[in-house]
Amino acid sequence: MIEQRWSVKQVRLGSVIWEIEDRKNRLVDQGERAIVDTFYRDKATNYFGMTNFYVGMYNGSISESTILSTLPSEPTSGVYGYTRQVIERSDTGFPTLEKHEDDWRVVSKEITFTASGGDIGPVNGAFLGTSSDNTGTLIGVLAYGVERTIIDGDSIILTVKCKMK
Repeated sequence: MIEQRWSVKQVRLGSVIWEIEDRKNRLVDQGERAIVDTFYRDKATNYFGMTNFYVGMYNGSISESTILSTLPSEPTSGVYGYTRQVIERSDTGFPTLEKHEDDWRVVSKEITFTASGGDIGPVNGAFLGTSSDNTGTLIGVLAYGVERTIIDGDSIILTVKCKMK
């Protein structure tokens, strides 16, 4: 089983005002297929045209059949500082490789979204996909459990931890 866990925090004026620590995400159908097709069938080119992962945010409900093009209410790219953030498929994007509870896992670099010139949101979740637009594959999603608005000057900082269990 592949497990992905996220840590998320909202920072205002240097102080954490809201946080999720180490919450398990949901792999969607498309992500499950991409993982087994890539690992066992050497089909990475079917999913990684740009070779990287991208993290974004959404607002709404996600189902097992959700894909990138049907994500609910993703903030508009290029508006108030929002754009999907890259996580390189390398030791740059995932700089930590470690033993965790007798399993191997990788931990991503920190991904930061900073609102500039206006508010981003509301958002109630984050996602991991394989493209900066809707042509790639949605791998997994994390529901925050609450709606958050990133007000002008605030940042949302995320990390993704992935391991085989």
